Order: sequence, then structure tokens, then C-alpha cells
Amino acid sequence: MESMAAYLRDMDMQGRVADRFAPPAPLGRAEQANAVFTGSGDSMAAAMLAEAFSDYRARALDPQVLWQNPGIISGRELYIVSVSGRTAANIRLAKACDSVAITAKPDSGLAGAARRTIPLSFPNSDVLTAGSISFLNSALVCISLVRPVSLSGTGRMLERARADAARAGMDAAEGSRTYFVGNQHTFPVAMYAAAKVYEILGGDAHYSRTEQFGHMELFSAKPKDRIIFFDDTECVRQMSDSLKSQGISCTITDSRLDDTLQDVIYHIFYAQSLPLGASRGRAEVYFMEADRLRGTSDDAIY
Repeated sequence: MESMAAYLRDMDMQGRVADRFAPPAPLGRAEQANAVFTGSGDSMAAAMLAEAFSDYRARALDPQVLWQNPGIISGRELYIVSVSGRTAANIRLAKACDSVAITAKPDSGLAGAARRTIPLSFPNSDVLTAGSISFLNSALVCISLVRPVSLSGTGRMLERARADAARAGMDAAEGSRTYFVGNQHTFPVAMYAAAKVYEILGGDAHYSRTEQFGHMELFSAKPKDRIIFFDDTECVRQMSDSLKSQGISCTITDSRLDDTLQDVIYHIFYAQSLPLGASRGRAEVYFMEADRLRGTSDDAIY
């Protein structure tokens, strides 16, 4: 199966399996305060969701930061998120401290090095492609460790997010950039959204928190760029109106959901769907065609 077909198939599966998600045993408040989550790439975004949904009792930190500063995790429990269980930095950490592996591969190096494993059990197409269903599974496991998770109507949410992303459109014009801007709970999804633009289109994307965007990235925005706000506050609406008056395209997403968890899942689906508008005709996601870049990445992380 070609990687773009696999990506679309994995996306479709989310609506069928997410409502049957069985969460692991949750952490108590004291256990959350003693927990550190880590991961790389999409898995780091999942770890950051645990931090956000715990109201920052739990921490989410880069694996290299933890390796270089072992005192941060001394006496604490480390939750290492990695779908493949192959990332060298994660395995090195697991061998050095009290760790729990969150992985889809129970026979991986990470699972073997960790004290115990929390399995990622969602099915996928088993084809190398941009992460979709694997990220949703990782995110739900991480979130469920710090707050209750119960899902229903996920398939309808997926279809609505797809339709909203299609209406927003995605410009793949050379030199155009996309900015994703999020709040406490959607900033990790903004990071994930930028990753989908990199992986699927090889495009130029950025991610920021709402407050920081107004201080920094905003000053680099040009009329051919697009800003996607995963946040809807009065400040965001004023900023969007002002930027639109300067010819800069802005979209404020609206999940039409009051529950924070459902809102985040909607934005995960939106992030997965948005690049598809500019991917027509692609048989492979971009990183599958970028052989030398993929080789550089593999050499660095495995």
C-alpha cells in the first residue's frame, strides 16, 4: 500500500475504534506530581497533552534534556511515549531510570528496558506513513493517566473536522507558510499540526502559543501566509480581524464542543485533515519521497 493511501485508511479507522478505547489505570494526584512524560516528534506532543490535562502537575520534557539533567527525574517515574519503541534516546533513558513504556511494540528495545509497558492497541495499516491513528492512541493513553476519558460519537467528530478543514483550505504555494496557534490544551496539537504539514507536504509550518504568537511570530506573517487559531478568545478574534485587514488569511477553528477533551480530539482530526487539501495527486507522503532527509533522520534517532 502506498503511504498516502495508508494515511487515509488509518485516519478512517480512528472513527471506528476510538469509542472502544479502554484507558489504563489512572494516576492519583500525588502520582501525577511525581510523573514525567517524554517522547520524540508526535510522541512529544502526546506527552505534552498529559502535562496540559494534569494542569501541569505532571511534567513533559524532551528526552535529551532529561538525559543531560538526570536530577530532574531522580526519584520520579518516567513515562516514555514511543509508538515504535526504537528511538535511541528513549531506550537509553529507560535503561537508566525507573520507567514505563507507552508503545505499540511490546517486543521493542524500549519495552524490554522499561519496568512495565502500557500498550498502544489501536490497529493501523502497518505501512510507514505520517502518524494519525497511532498519535490519537498515544494522546488518549497519556491524557487518561491524568483525567478520566470516555468517548462517544468520535466518527461524527472526525467527519465534521474533515469538512471544516476542507472548507478552510490549505495553500501549498511556494513560499507560503502556515502558523498554528494554540492554548493550554491545543498548543500540543498545534505542534502536531505543523508536523503533519512537514511530513505530508514538506511545507513550511510553525506552531506557537497564543500569547507568544502576538509577541514574536506575528511579525513574520505575510499576505500569502495562513494563520490557523486553535483558540477562540476575544483577544484572538481581535488579532484575527486586524490581520485580515492587512491581507493575511486567518481561520479561527470552532469545534462546537464544550468538553475540553472532545475539543482536543476534534483539533487532532482537523490537523490530520488540513494538509489533504494540498496533497491531491500524491501517492506518497512527502517524507517517503525525501530519501536523503529520511536517511539523515533515521541516522540521528535510531
